[in-house]
Amino acid sequence: MNNILLDCASSLESGNNLDSSQILTTASLLVDESVDARSKQLFLKNLAGKGETNAEFSGFVSAFRSFAKNPRLEEFSNRAIDLCGTGGDRSGSFNISTFVSLLVAAGGVPVIKHGNRSISSNCGSADLLEALEIPLETDTEKLRSSLGHLNFCFLFAPYFHPAFKCLAPVRKELAKEGIITLFNRLGPCLNPATPAYQILGVYDPAYLEQIAHTLSMNGSKSGWIVHGKTTDDSSRKMDELTACGPNLIRSYGMDDESDEILTLHPNHWDQATFPSNDLQGGSLEKNLLIFKALLDGEAPEGLRSSIIINAASAFWIAGKAESMSEGIDLAERVLDQGILSKWLSKVKEFFSK
Repeated sequence: MNNILLDCASSLESGNNLDSSQILTTASLLVDESVDARSKQLFLKNLAGKGETNAEFSGFVSAFRSFAKNPRLEEFSNRAIDLCGTGGDRSGSFNISTFVSLLVAAGGVPVIKHGNRSISSNCGSADLLEALEIPLETDTEKLRSSLGHLNFCFLFAPYFHPAFKCLAPVRKELAKEGIITLFNRLGPCLNPATPAYQILGVYDPAYLEQIAHTLSMNGSKSGWIVHGKTTDDSSRKMDELTACGPNLIRSYGMDDESDEILTLHPNHWDQATFPSNDLQGGSLEKNLLIFKALLDGEAPEGLRSSIIINAASAFWIAGKAESMSEGIDLAERVLDQGILSKWLSKVKEFFSK
């Protein structure tokens, strides 16, 4: 088995692409505990060195999804959305997509959020949700009940992708060498429930097209792949839509789908442009304080506007709002009229039973 990986690694080093059969075989070997770690490292290093084609990346997503546990949420998936980012932007921002996920669920759209604990930030989605008394639930019936009563459930990635556990040491060694592999982008593409809609943020705009192609080819109905830039610091890159500068967007599955990358500024959502420091987060404790400030109307303006931008876009993409303007109105109403706060009380009551 090591020989297969080594042969493919050698072929990649020569600049050759993998075919569909090789992708499925090598994906299986990568999560096989009996396969030598050095063979896996060499394969991933050479694949990263060559650069994955859209077909290769999409093929690996399909293969790794097939290894995942099925949460059996099919009756909700065709109406649900996931909002997440790849991480890796090192911006130190607040958990925007997590807050927006809760707001969107409170606004009536089923949200099947897929995520993990902190990896490249101080506070991951799982860390924040757990602190809000939303457990990292794994029981299928409880997940279904949560969606039915709350329009929300959280799929804790390590539980649903147990095959990845044996790859952790390999990825750690590659990270020491500064090698960025496809695993730095795979996570948000692997939601095992395959929700119909997705807003997925990437840390590098070079991957907008690749991930749009991948989600489209792997069962996602429509959505946006996004990357934010900040006008006050051109070197700062965000795996979110923000109100702090231009947003690059690659849509897929939309009526007006185009291969072109759109650039939308905050005024597209009737928002002003704010300094990127407004988005700053930190430890779990700090982010919980920011979370409360958002509910109380006391958060920095740029953060609030970024929340509205993301939520409005989600309402529109999922068909809850017929226009972006209607999505903005709904997002502001859910946040400002206490609807989200009341929903959070309902969440606490549901999970305390």
